Amino acid sequence: MKFVCTLFLISLIYTIVSSSAIASSLGSENTPLTSDTNKGTLIVNITTVNGDEGNNKSSDFTVNIHANDPIPATFKGNSSGTAVKLSMGMYSVTISSIPNYNSSLSSDCTGGIMKVETKICNIVNTYSYS
Repeated sequence: MKFVCTLFLISLIYTIVSSSAIASSLGSENTPLTSDTNKGTLIVNITTVNGDEGNNKSSDFTVNIHANDPIPATFKGNSSGTAVKLSMGMYSVTISSIPNYNSSLSSDCTGGIMKVETKICNIVNTYSYS
């Protein structure tokens, strides 16, 4: 009986120590698993070309990020660029349409991203009166 109790106690101590080690390796209150260090960065630049007749600005367009947990997921366009944090995986970028503007998106506006990677998505909105 003494051997069984000792074996149980050793097993219990091992379980507690293992659980504690796993918990500390997953992150603590100061470094949660969802921290920005576990995300890739997508920089979205919006350029608006108005020609002689257009009058919209980059901020008149709304950008949507389709991905796993994007931060932010939706925002107003910005010619200086907006940094978006993305969890590892596939993503795509879409932009609202405004009459008489044609949007062209660079190749990095869709694809896959790793957690330590930075990609740049350039969108050009060009006014074209038809």
